[in-house]
Amino acid sequence: MKNTVYYRKISSKEAQEGFIFILKSKLTFFPLLGSEFILSRNNSPRDVKVESYPCNCRGQDKPHEHYFISWEGLKVGDRIKITKSDQEGKYRLQEI
Repeated sequence: MKNTVYYRKISSKEAQEGFIFILKSKLTFFPLLGSEFILSRNNSPRDVKVESYPCNCRGQDKPHEHYFISWEGLKVGDRIKITKSDQEGKYRLQEI
């Protein structure tokens, strides 16, 4: 069942700034960068998209991008699971 689930433990930065980091290696799990899709939590769907921002956290000579989904209401330490629905463009977020 490769690439059917995305797991994440929410960091303080994610909780404070209202987003879920997406690892670069897991981008293919989601629709293309900038494409809208539906992410549901507790049967409450939201239109979201994977976005990015430039970063130099590894130094000025190693610029790169960080990827994220805007999502309010998660707390530090929350463990989440995002699964793909059988329906195209629909995903489900659960706390585990």
